[in-house]
Amino acid sequence: MFDKLTGFLSEVRGEFARVIWPTREELVNSTTVVIVFSIAFAIFVGLFDLVLSYIRSILFVL
Repeated sequence: MFDKLTGFLSEVRGEFARVIWPTREELVNSTTVVIVFSIAFAIFVGLFDLVLSYIRSILFVL
């Protein structure tokens, strides 16, 4: 059991050595893109909800 665990951990360490980690600039750019698109999507969903609520209120008044 202990041999399997140490083997697994050495394989994990080897995989981490092969990972290409992003630079700080790439990480900041990717994070900025995710935040901007999340905000834009939230605004879109909010406006869509607002329009549907307005349409629903008009239909129920009739």
